[in-house]
Amino acid sequence: MSGERAPLTSRSSKGVRSQTLERALDALQVLADGKRRTSQELANELGLHRSIVYRILRTLEDYTLIARAPDGRYLLGLGIAALAESGMGDLEAHVVSVLQELSNVTSATAIFCSPQRDDAVVLSSTRPSQRPASVAIRTGTRFPLNFGAPGLAILALRAAQEGEPDEAALARQTRLVRTKGEPFVGLETISVPVRLLDGQEASLSLLFPVGELDANAVARELRTYSLRLTLPSDDWQH
Repeated sequence: MSGERAPLTSRSSKGVRSQTLERALDALQVLADGKRRTSQELANELGLHRSIVYRILRTLEDYTLIARAPDGRYLLGLGIAALAESGMGDLEAHVVSVLQELSNVTSATAIFCSPQRDDAVVLSSTRPSQRPASVAIRTGTRFPLNFGAPGLAILALRAAQEGEPDEAALARQTRLVRTKGEPFVGLETISVPVRLLDGQEASLSLLFPVGELDANAVARELRTYSLRLTLPSDDWQH
């Protein structure tokens, strides 16, 4: 199961930005869906001239952040995995361990999301070991921050903004978001905001078919396990 990538939108935050870097990151974000594209197809999606996109691609290719398939189309390169491995390190292993234990305890699918521009992106996903037929969510799945519990939980970590969903404001008070059918059709999603020890924003969520599990019991376990991502190991107990 996967979500759709949100359309590229203009930046609303203040401050100086590098337009060239933003365009390069936009290209990587487009390719993150796993679909191979020609330089012209990328140019069309990014709304840029092909010559500009070609220069960006050549630079990214030099750093192995993208690669060119035998058919000439572009895809994400192994350099992305190398950066992720060196950057996440022990954190990734810790997140996966917490998610797997949480999945097993609740019999629900657990996902860990981080923000990327206006989207929430699934960085890690686990299913309960005792239920191999449970819901599977692909890592890399993305959906708008204002659509569904995982993204709304991330918004709850930020200051209130004009026009934001009412659920985000409520989540700042309750530290919990619950949605049905959003962003995953047929599934109930319960999420909590997570601010990692290094200050990064994220959310921890549990997903299960609507009405299948006791939502209150799921929420209690979710809150408990989230402490293992937000507090030093000496400060949490389960």
